[in-house]
Amino acid sequence: MPSSSNCSPIIKSRTATKLPVEIKGTRLGLAPFDDLLIERMARHDIYFLCFPFDLDLMVGFVGGDFAWEMSAAGEAAGVDFVVDRLCGIFGGDVRKHAGRAMMTNWGAERFVRGAYAAARPGRSEARATLMQPIAEKIFFAGEHVAGPLIQSCGGARLSGESVARQVIAQIAAK
Repeated sequence: MPSSSNCSPIIKSRTATKLPVEIKGTRLGLAPFDDLLIERMARHDIYFLCFPFDLDLMVGFVGGDFAWEMSAAGEAAGVDFVVDRLCGIFGGDVRKHAGRAMMTNWGAERFVRGAYAAARPGRSEARATLMQPIAEKIFFAGEHVAGPLIQSCGGARLSGESVARQVIAQIAAK
């Protein structure tokens, strides 16, 4: 595990690092919510969620040990990696379209240390159980119960809005 003053050297969790980059003036032939997976040798794969909600944004995801390596390398190296991979697919002109970019650093979050929740293979139906209110008093919302947009910020927002409507309807019915 990379050394970091904020990460325990004893605890190593799986992690995912998100690298959103603004792409201005072109859609590179991609449609909103297209998926793009760039597989490379030596586990340096990257997945992109392309132009979510029709925004000028491509969100790169790396995971596992490579995400820890990215975290240790720092934001500038992570952003360079993303832009280099896009240039490798779409050509060097992508660089002039790349705008603001950043990298999440969940591995440095002292309460999370890079961990994330995911359904076990074949157990995704458990999310439907989480979507059910408990005693009509406790409601769950977030990216983990966001239907087709699970594990995304947009999904978390839409899930929260949906649950808020349910609560309002329940209160209004009383």
